[in-house]
Amino acid sequence: MILAKRIFNAFITIVLIMALNFALFRIMPGDPAVFMTPRSQHTSDATYWRNVEIMGLNKSYPEQFVDYFVDTLTLDWGLSYDTEEPVMDIMDDAILWTLLLMGTSLFFTFVIGVALGKIAARRRGKAADLSITGFGLFFYGMPIFWFGILLMVIFVGNLHLLPAAGYTDSGTTLKPFTFGALLEILEHLVLPVATLTIGSVAGVTLIMRNSLVDVLTEDYIVTAYAKGLSPAQVMRRHASPNARLPIVTTLAMDTAFILGGVFQIEVVFTYKGIGWYTWMAIQNKDYPMLQFIFFIGGVAVVIANLLADLVLVKLDPRVKIT
Repeated sequence: MILAKRIFNAFITIVLIMALNFALFRIMPGDPAVFMTPRSQHTSDATYWRNVEIMGLNKSYPEQFVDYFVDTLTLDWGLSYDTEEPVMDIMDDAILWTLLLMGTSLFFTFVIGVALGKIAARRRGKAADLSITGFGLFFYGMPIFWFGILLMVIFVGNLHLLPAAGYTDSGTTLKPFTFGALLEILEHLVLPVATLTIGSVAGVTLIMRNSLVDVLTEDYIVTAYAKGLSPAQVMRRHASPNARLPIVTTLAMDTAFILGGVFQIEVVFTYKGIGWYTWMAIQNKDYPMLQFIFFIGGVAVVIANLLADLVLVKLDPRVKIT
């Protein structure tokens, strides 16, 4: 029952995001019908009014919102102003590439961040702790796009070890699946994933380190040592499971920040995912594309927080979903 309530609240939040998304692009400057009308002296007024009718701009705002709501549920986001192709056809592959980049980076961020946090906490006050903490603080405040450019200069411009841009050289994809295509994609992923992981792992490292420091002072940890458990056993069985809980919450709350980092990295490395298309849509005032991207970003944050609640309950039965 409580889970159903949380899902319902998430649904209401998504509806509110849709309403805000609808209103935002109605108050932005510019006439969408003008953007879609060819700029030529031979273009007649009939072309403009035809675009107005096609876009439904001749209807009242309530009617437009109903059409917008139905189109959203049916994944009909209209035509791109730039290419005049359906938005979903353009973004179909872009979403997969962004999920590949983000998912790979999140995996390495979690694994590396937890490991470094454990090392720092177990060696609190020593050289390893000071080095890891300093590393975390430095990269936590570093502009991620600047770090991506720096890695590109080193590994592409100077060492010539990795490709500079895109997700393939020859336009190959994973459809159909071939080993050569997979290697090519992985090679192009190295720099974007490394940039995003190093830029994001600092926060996880610091949170894991501070959580473990607090947990290791608890009475049940002292009891575990008194029972004869080794430091490794105490860390694995008692300290780490409890210290991981704040990380789950942090990753969910930072979903928007992580997406922002992904978008910056995609622009730097010309990695044609959602972020790259966002930049192009802003330049071209491609409102249908931006409307879709804003909606997807908002929904991603809502879903991430809902999943975090479920994961927290799984990791710690004492946590209650309210």
